[in-house]
Amino acid sequence: MSEKEVIKVEIPKWLAERLRKYAAERYGLRRGALSKAVVEILERELGGPQPSAEGLDKLVGLGLHSPRRWSGEDLAEALGHVSD
Repeated sequence: MSEKEVIKVEIPKWLAERLRKYAAERYGLRRGALSKAVVEILERELGGPQPSAEGLDKLVGLGLHSPRRWSGEDLAEALGHVSD
């Protein structure tokens, strides 16, 4: 079993209600359903435990592989000029 950590966050009530409904539909009304749902959503958005070329790692990697220095301009514009 992997290590676990408790993270307390505050979210809007409407979002908490949607999350609880999602967890109940996906995992049933049993203990741990909410945690499983949160882990599933975060892994989908941020990637799994291994670094991947998707999600957050992909975005961070763009800056690491670029010879261009960001100087405050629009990010989309800066990324469009990677070959400068």
